[in-house]
Amino acid sequence: MGMAASQVRLLQLTGRKNDIGRQLQSLSSEKMSLTREMKGVTKDYQNALSSKVFKWTTNSGASYVDLSYSTLMKPSSANGNIPYLLTNTNGAVMIDSTYKKYAEMISSNGASGGDYESVRTQILTSLCNGLTEEDLEKASEMNSALNEAAEKVNNLKASEPDEPVKYSNASTFLANAGNVSGIEISKGGTLDLGNASTAKANLNSFISGLKTNMSNVLSDEDKTAFNTVCDSFYSEYSVYIGSSSEKANSLLNNDVSPLRISGANYTLDVSKAMETILGQYEVEGGTVEQNSYGTMTYAWRDKTSSEWQSWSTEYPAWEAEYNEAMDEYNQAVDNNNQVFTSENESKIAFYDKLFNAIVDNGWEYNNNISDDDYLNQMLQNNQFLITTMDRSIDDDGNTFYEYDSAIASNFGNLVSVNDSDAANEALAEYEYQKSIINEKESRIDTRMQDLETEQSAINEMIKGIETVRNDNVERTFSIFS
Repeated sequence: MGMAASQVRLLQLTGRKNDIGRQLQSLSSEKMSLTREMKGVTKDYQNALSSKVFKWTTNSGASYVDLSYSTLMKPSSANGNIPYLLTNTNGAVMIDSTYKKYAEMISSNGASGGDYESVRTQILTSLCNGLTEEDLEKASEMNSALNEAAEKVNNLKASEPDEPVKYSNASTFLANAGNVSGIEISKGGTLDLGNASTAKANLNSFISGLKTNMSNVLSDEDKTAFNTVCDSFYSEYSVYIGSSSEKANSLLNNDVSPLRISGANYTLDVSKAMETILGQYEVEGGTVEQNSYGTMTYAWRDKTSSEWQSWSTEYPAWEAEYNEAMDEYNQAVDNNNQVFTSENESKIAFYDKLFNAIVDNGWEYNNNISDDDYLNQMLQNNQFLITTMDRSIDDDGNTFYEYDSAIASNFGNLVSVNDSDAANEALAEYEYQKSIINEKESRIDTRMQDLETEQSAINEMIKGIETVRNDNVERTFSIFS
C-alpha cells in the first residue's frame, strides 16, 4: 500500500509540475508580447517628436505665432491687415462660418462672377464696428472727388511742356563756356597762373568764370552738380600751390596732371582740367547719356533759341496750374482720410480685397478650417494653398486684381517647426502606456516567481518520493534474495 500511495503522489506532483511548465511558457509569451507592444509605443512617441507644424512669421522665422484661419483671413496685426487668401486647388476662397452668410450674398452657390458692389454697404457695416451707411456714402463722394483731382493732375502731368534739351559731345558742350581767363575752353590750351603768390587767386578766377558761363545752359540740378565738381577740383589742386611736400612735387611734375609747375610759375592744362571735371560731373549727378556710338553726351539748353524762349513762356503758366491741381488733390486726400477711423479704413481695404477675390474666383465653405490641426494638415498635404492678390488699374482706369498662389512650404510667411503640442501629447501617452505595460509585466514577473518557487518545491518532493521508493524496492527485493 505504501508503494502504491507513493506512486499516486508522484503522478500528482508530476502533473502539477507539467502544468506549471505550461503556465510559465504562456507567461513568457505574454512578456514577449508586452516587449513588442512597448516597442510600438516607443516608435509612436519618436514619430510624434519628428512631426512638423506650420507657424506664421513676419521676420523669416526669427519668431512666430500659431497659424490659424484668423491669421490668414481676418484683419489683424499679424497679417498687417492684408488678406492672405486660403484657397483650394481650384483657386476658390475657403470660407468659415463667419463669412458664409456674406459669401452667399455675393454668390449663392459659390460660383465666381457674383455681385459684391450691391451688398458692399450691408457687409461692411456689419463687419466694421461703428461704420454707418452714411460714412460709406460720404466716402464714395470723397473718393469720386479724389479720383477727379487725381485725373486732373495726371492729365496736366501728361501735357507738361517739354523743355528743349540738346545732347552734345564734350567739346560742343564745353563750347558753351566760351572764353574764360583768355582761354577758349572747348579748344583747350595752357593757362599761366603765375607764381605761388597769384596762382591760387588765378585758379579760383578761372573756376568762377567757368561756373558762371556754364550756368547759362544748365538746369538747376545740373548747375548744382557742375558747381560742386568745380569747387572740388579747386579744393583738391589749390592745396599743392606753394607746397614743397613730396606729394606736391610728384603731382606738379607729372605729365598727366592738369596742374603743373615750371620754374617758379604754375600752369593749368585746360583740356586735362575739363576732362577731370566732366569725369566727376556724371558721378555727381549731371545729366549724361551715351549716344548710339557709345560716346558720352551731355545735356544743355540753348536759351537763345526760339524753342527755349517759347517753352520758358509756357512752362510757368503750366507749372502754376499743375501746382493748383496738386493742392486740390492733396485737399481731396485729406478729406477722404477723415471719413473713417484708421482701424475701419484698414478693415474696409481688407474686406474689399477678400470679397472681390470671391467675385473673381468663387468660394467654398468648410466647417473644419477653424480647427488649427486640420488647417495645418491640409496645408502640409497641399490640399489648401495660400494666395496673395495685388490691385492694379488697366488703361481705362478700371481696377482689377492679380493673384499669385503658392503651396505652404514655398510661402515666405510660413515656417515649419517641430510640433511641441504633438510632442507633449505623445509624451503623456507614452508615459501612460508605459505605466500600463510595466504594471502588466510586474504582475507576470510576480506570478512567474511564484510558479518557479512552487516548481522548485515540487522537484524536491518528487526527489524525496523517488528516493523512498527506490529504498523500498531495494529492501523488498533483498528479503526474497
